Amino acid sequence: MKPTKKILMACHNYWTTPFQVGSHHLARQFVRLGYEVAFISDPISPLHFLGGRKGDLAEKWRIHRRDGIRDLGGKLWAYVPFALATPHNSLILRSPWVYRSWAKLSLPNVVEKARQMGFGQVDLLYLDSLYQSFWLDQIQAHHTLFRVADFNQGFERATSAALAAEKKLVQRAERVVYTARGLEEPLRQMKPKKLAYLPNGVNFDHFAGPRPPKPPEYSGFSSPPVIYVGAMEEWFHFNWVLQAAAALPKVPFVLIGLAPSVLRGRAPSNVHFLGSKPYPQIPAYLRHASVGIIPFNREKYPALVDRIHPLKLYEYMACGLPVVATDWDEIRRVKSPARLCRTAGEFTAELKKALKDRRRNLFVNYARKQDWSKRAKTLAEFLKGGD
Repeated sequence: MKPTKKILMACHNYWTTPFQVGSHHLARQFVRLGYEVAFISDPISPLHFLGGRKGDLAEKWRIHRRDGIRDLGGKLWAYVPFALATPHNSLILRSPWVYRSWAKLSLPNVVEKARQMGFGQVDLLYLDSLYQSFWLDQIQAHHTLFRVADFNQGFERATSAALAAEKKLVQRAERVVYTARGLEEPLRQMKPKKLAYLPNGVNFDHFAGPRPPKPPEYSGFSSPPVIYVGAMEEWFHFNWVLQAAAALPKVPFVLIGLAPSVLRGRAPSNVHFLGSKPYPQIPAYLRHASVGIIPFNREKYPALVDRIHPLKLYEYMACGLPVVATDWDEIRRVKSPARLCRTAGEFTAELKKALKDRRRNLFVNYARKQDWSKRAKTLAEFLKGGD
């Protein structure tokens, strides 16, 4: 009997997070290709519990206490480590020692746990987390791959230890893939062994399947809402949303994701904050919306925004939505039918046009070509290149 091929994925996000990113989708593709997958996220520590067990932390703790969870027909094991100290942009936790050594402080030891689960030897060690470079020295892997999805130097919270960890991963991994063309030159300067472009994609069937029932939060709306799904951190251009909502008072605006309380206090009554939603429910919110928006603050964060590949663009369009987005380098390169804007005035004007746009088939057909199965095939070919 042929032995099962195995992949250990050391990832920043945990498996059941509402915001499923590229590594989650690639894990699903790996399982479809016949691999058994360990999906190990960044750790939690006692300091995380100072505010109580809420939201994401409660879910991470549940996964940890159960010694991980099984998904995808039992072919994927997801785990969240617990350690006495974990990397953080504060005090000694930002030190290189914590980045290198937190796994030795994990309870139970995360490396031993992976070995017990059968992942001491793997066909592929896949990393997207700057916290988990230790795996390179702790397990045997036929191939090692580091996937870079963000311009980490552009984040305000990035520490020198985190950037040093990134450089180490770039130089030591057998192969490095990046999601946005703007990431290529910074990565080349770190001298990777092999480098390739692998953009984000879309779980097309998840978003373009049969139309789900309308979400209950939409029951009081007079028209389908304008929608944003995702993080609302420093690079989210909330001022554009405020101005558009004020100019279109009869149009509901829905924001799904964790929004700082300061934003909520400034919003007009037609802006609705729904918090995070489970990934399986996201298509319902999109399929009953009118326009998808991506208002990123390129004015203030050009180096960061220009190196973002717009995963949510594909998800919106798979649902048949017209898209209004900030004009930045990478979104221009993907040659989509999205309406691109550089000012708040343009954003509002293009929103008004998009609300009348009925070219659903155009958007769906564009998204269909970006399915994650195509990205996984490209990645498989890249991995074969070194054999």
